[in-house]
Amino acid sequence: MPAIRLGGLLLGVALLAQTVPAQGGDGSATVHEGPFTQGECLGCHATRDPALVAQWRAGPHAAAADCLACHGERHGALPKARQDAACTGCHEGTVAHSYATSKHGVLVTIGRPDWTLPLDRGNYRAPGCAYCHLHAADHGDTMDPGLGPAVREWVCGACHAPRYVREQLAAGDRLADIARLKRAEAQGVAVLHPAGAAAVADLLEATEHHLRNVHLGAGHQSPDYQWWHGQPALDGDLIRLRGAVAQALRDGTAQKCGR
Repeated sequence: MPAIRLGGLLLGVALLAQTVPAQGGDGSATVHEGPFTQGECLGCHATRDPALVAQWRAGPHAAAADCLACHGERHGALPKARQDAACTGCHEGTVAHSYATSKHGVLVTIGRPDWTLPLDRGNYRAPGCAYCHLHAADHGDTMDPGLGPAVREWVCGACHAPRYVREQLAAGDRLADIARLKRAEAQGVAVLHPAGAAAVADLLEATEHHLRNVHLGAGHQSPDYQWWHGQPALDGDLIRLRGAVAQALRDGTAQKCGR
């Protein structure tokens, strides 16, 4: 066989091996390692696991993160997709920092987890992002409050006693309630400004930011975000807001008096 034909044949076989599923030893179809496009991922998994694909489509990631964003373009990337770096590439800023500085985040950083293990109950000493939010191959958000407290209790209960979990979740709810009261108080003070609440919009925006910090601190079990970046920061917002409104009222009174 001429050398040029032999080379072409070998090239054809190589390309075929990359595009056609082979048969495993048990007769099941195996899949080459890729690379794959998003359409190829969906085309195959919609048949293999339609419930999983439907869950992803209905979840928060469908609009912003496709299969390749988390899993890469090749098969066999599950250990990489389970690591925090797969999440923090998009979930940066206070979301990532509040987790990284929590006890859970520190333990994951120093604990060198075995990322080859499925994200199932008790497989990890401390939870990474995906362990809680994509638990047991969930492709929605396992920590979505809309799923109810029982789901969170079940996930946390793999490592903590049920009573401890309930107490921590209740404590988080109380922290959030107090923070929302402070925000409501801030909104009530802002409308007293002579020029309207828009005149102190930057201070009101700060209360929203610090309220979110409290939520992140409670959810990620980060004392820094519950307190230093949360409740005391909200207290500071209220102090500055009251001061700004009081000063504006004094200035208005002085102008009326011709001073």
